[in-house]
Amino acid sequence: MMKTRYFRAIYIDLENISPETDLRLLLEEIALKSDDEELTNVYAIKLACGDSNSIKNFREQLLQLNFDIRETPHLSKSSKKNRADLIISIEAFESLYQKNPEIDQYIFITSDADFTVVMDKLRKYGREVWLVTKKSDAERPIFNSACDAVLVLEDYRKGRERESNDSGGKKWEFLSDLGFTREEASQIKLVLESFPKDEWHHFSSFGNKIRNTYKAFTYRGKKLNSQTKLFKELRDRKIVEIRKSDGADQFRVE
Repeated sequence: MMKTRYFRAIYIDLENISPETDLRLLLEEIALKSDDEELTNVYAIKLACGDSNSIKNFREQLLQLNFDIRETPHLSKSSKKNRADLIISIEAFESLYQKNPEIDQYIFITSDADFTVVMDKLRKYGREVWLVTKKSDAERPIFNSACDAVLVLEDYRKGRERESNDSGGKKWEFLSDLGFTREEASQIKLVLESFPKDEWHHFSSFGNKIRNTYKAFTYRGKKLNSQTKLFKELRDRKIVEIRKSDGADQFRVE
């Protein structure tokens, strides 16, 4: 049977990331960076660990994103160490053997180098591993040697989404005139910009990415009530080129 889904597991060490982190924006960016555009991304595991204070900082975001939240108090009043790294590492490695479902990619959000042990081990078993960490830690050899990709936490701070929505300029204003909401127009722009230029992509790749990043996206009620009509409009405005190759509709970002 042809594979249609790409299963991800994401683990957050809450005490090692800034409360200003916008988790929804981060998850959207991860979906946009997907290597296989034809697969639907599924977060099979979403686990966040931390003490009561760090959980409080992120509780609303975590609840909205359906994360499992586990409190990991400090070992003693004088200790700054908790068991988040141990708990997450065991959970991640256990999932490797449970295979229910089989995880394709593991993502760790932390600045704690203790996680590199399980990260390195998962890669040895053929799994893709990403790290999201502070800018000051992003180039540390211990992290780079234990993962396949590194994202910088500061790029996903609260407030960046609004800046992105406002940065499209007059080039994209036509989408509002055609019935798309501001959020839908922003997602169209972001998804198109995620595709490498000078390469041809299937229409379905755009459809998969926009559904992965914005589940409520719809053409219903729009003047352009299909993806084909949207791409013809984008072509006429010289934003993309389109063609038919081997019976399939394709596009290339200009």
